[in-house]
Amino acid sequence: MADKNVPVIDRQKCTLCGMCVDACPEDVLAIEAGNLVFADAGACTMCAACESICPERAVTVYYHISWADKEE
Repeated sequence: MADKNVPVIDRQKCTLCGMCVDACPEDVLAIEAGNLVFADAGACTMCAACESICPERAVTVYYHISWADKEE
């Protein structure tokens, strides 16, 4: 898994079609020098639009779920 809260890109599967770049509402992804990269990883909201649209299933969004203790 990734160190930051950003989707994981499987570069073996990615065909650089650009559909994820176009789908991202925060302009997080970009294609640069023949690679899919995070142009602004800090802006990623983990909405999973990139994962949903990828025809090759090359993008995966992992969620970290934690439970907060209730104060009574």
